[in-house]
Amino acid sequence: MQLFELSKLSMSGTEYKLCQQISKDLQRRSEAIRNAINWYNIQAVALNPPRPKISWKDIVDYSHREATNKFFKLRHAHEEVEQLNIEVRRLCTAIHAEELQTSAVIDDLLLSDPRLAAELQRQWHLHASVNAVHRYRLDRIEFR
Repeated sequence: MQLFELSKLSMSGTEYKLCQQISKDLQRRSEAIRNAINWYNIQAVALNPPRPKISWKDIVDYSHREATNKFFKLRHAHEEVEQLNIEVRRLCTAIHAEELQTSAVIDDLLLSDPRLAAELQRQWHLHASVNAVHRYRLDRIEFR
């Protein structure tokens, strides 16, 4: 709670009001959580064999761990998105380079071996169609 209060010092008016609202909600909910802990501890002792009691600190520690885990998972997800965007651009570049190279080879073969050029062009047409589908999909999955 002290950290929460300290973080309010560097906030704008709207952010401060939002933090005040969150603070009030936390205080209201903390009473409900304390009641739930008390109820649990009464029930835990009554069980056979008795279960261990829990404390407010246990709940706060658990919540903090969960929040920390979620923070790092989110941060890692952002890093993965950045890396995937790089890979998407690399794949698009590779497809483009392959198209240029294949077109140049077909153009050269048209002069030296027209039948081979025609066969390569026929096969390349199918391959280029598949590449077009991949480029279309890659354009839509890249996150900015």
